Amino acid sequence: MLELKNILERYSVGELSSFLGGTILGIYEATTSEEVSKDTLVDAVLTLYGHEFFVDPSMREKLIDRMSEEQVEQALSLFIADYSDDIEIAVELDRYQALIDLSHRWPQKFASLFGYGESMHEADSVLSSVAGLTRVEPEYPAYPYQQAMVLKVDALMRSGDKKCLLHLPTGAGKTRTAMNIAAEHLRREKAGLVLWLADTSELCSQAANEFTKAWKSLGNRDLKIYSYYSDTNISLGGIDQGFLVAGLQKLNAARGSTEYRILYEQLKKHVTLIIFDEAHKAIAPTYAQAVQDMTSARNNTFLLGLSATPGRQLDVSSDEDEKLSDFFDGTKVTMQVAGYESPISYLVEQNYLAKADFINIDYDAKKIVLADAFSSASRNLEIRQALSEDESRNLRLLEVIEDEYSSGSSIIVFACSVEHSRDLASMLAFRGIHAFSLDSKNDDSDTRRFKIAQYTSGKVRVLINFNILTAGFDAPRTNVAVIARPTDSLVQYSQMAGRAMRGERSGGSRNCKIYTVRDDIPAFRSVARAFMHWDTLWNEV
Repeated sequence: MLELKNILERYSVGELSSFLGGTILGIYEATTSEEVSKDTLVDAVLTLYGHEFFVDPSMREKLIDRMSEEQVEQALSLFIADYSDDIEIAVELDRYQALIDLSHRWPQKFASLFGYGESMHEADSVLSSVAGLTRVEPEYPAYPYQQAMVLKVDALMRSGDKKCLLHLPTGAGKTRTAMNIAAEHLRREKAGLVLWLADTSELCSQAANEFTKAWKSLGNRDLKIYSYYSDTNISLGGIDQGFLVAGLQKLNAARGSTEYRILYEQLKKHVTLIIFDEAHKAIAPTYAQAVQDMTSARNNTFLLGLSATPGRQLDVSSDEDEKLSDFFDGTKVTMQVAGYESPISYLVEQNYLAKADFINIDYDAKKIVLADAFSSASRNLEIRQALSEDESRNLRLLEVIEDEYSSGSSIIVFACSVEHSRDLASMLAFRGIHAFSLDSKNDDSDTRRFKIAQYTSGKVRVLINFNILTAGFDAPRTNVAVIARPTDSLVQYSQMAGRAMRGERSGGSRNCKIYTVRDDIPAFRSVARAFMHWDTLWNEV
């Protein structure tokens, strides 16, 4: 435990006197003819005003400024011991400023380091009943730009509109914004049923967990949350209100099943709001049919799509992009910030997103011929296979990963194939680096959860994958993405880059690095460009 008295002894006599009142020292000495020692002053300040160093933010900051480097390090280590999952302090960060920031975030914890935690709790109880002004922090806060978008979508729902797409950059909080919309809807609609659609178990699990957290803070009654994806065993029967998370494949299987068709038809009658995660996939025939089924049974069911990239192809005149826009009635609620060309610039400047440094990885080898790159699925596979077996290319990848690992980074690698992912993990193990490979071929739900948990907790700092973590994966500690697979998809590239772009205010980093292997194949290295690429196809609200 730290000693407040030891720190107060570093104050001057004049500073200590000022805590007691500018003239009291002179009055006392004149009255008693006794000289007050500095040690006596320290004891007096400690007795009378010790607790105020923890209640008053400005006094807290002054106290930290007078702490020795050893005391600051001790305090930081105690914070990290208790809040290791919630904080990460960069080596280069000013240690005094780091402690100030933590003391403001958890003032009672800071007080407890000096033995004042219990008294702070008692003071809070008293203040809550007698103070004229208190500050209450929300348990499920929304940023101002998220609040504005919630209001816009809610206004559309109330006006009689049927569809819209919510457009936010990767890392800016689409899920949290959507959960606020869902909670607002369910508070208003006592018999409401929100159907959340996603195509992977990771996205579904994330949605179920996030709504549980949101409703505890925002809800106004007991509510049932249903999970219908992957290997969950619940029946669709009897689901008439609440929050249902459904995997698209499983829901579509129920639609085509003789056994579950009747339950599927009954479900259609109760859905009041559909939220389609990663909505650029919504026009796939089977997915589109599920949405059409759920919106056709009622005349007031609202469809909300979520996407950072509201398109599918590079050419904005493509049929698929127009189909996607038409699917959501061409209506898009997007983030708008006056004075900024792109919301990305604002989000980076305000530390919601990390500032990305896009770096090419060059290597000496025979490059791919561009003439027919990605001209077909078989050609795509051929290209990825050739690249995954290139020794020079893999050596450069290992060097980059090893350098970043040595500097303390948390790294996600997007490999060319399942085999490439496993090979890279093995080669890193040979170099003494613990990395996990993650793919849909060799991992079941249990091993996937374990590996992701090890990575998100920081026990493993390299996670290599193929076609698993492109979308919906939330690991704010990630500050490096290595895009080792070629792509001509603007959607896919921006999603991969976005895995590392959580900013400090979103629990991530101030800066991040996006490494892209330079294969001389068309690719994209501008997240801002990706965000605005399809704007001409939509009407923005």
